[in-house]
Amino acid sequence: MNTPIGRDGRPLVTTTQAAYSLGMKPGQFREWARRRSITPAGRRPSGGPGPGEGLWDLAALHDAVLGKQPTA
Repeated sequence: MNTPIGRDGRPLVTTTQAAYSLGMKPGQFREWARRRSITPAGRRPSGGPGPGEGLWDLAALHDAVLGKQPTA
């Protein structure tokens, strides 16, 4: 299985992992990311009929914490 890589060379993390890294619950994290115009860098396929879980770039999260504008 290929692990997607972020722009800084680290593997992308799941929504749960990203939320935990910032001391939030997944729902709180998704709202925090939405307010900062951060979108998942990829998706992990879902085992059911719904959408897959978002995969997040740690470099984008780092920039958001520091107050930098997201890059396209």
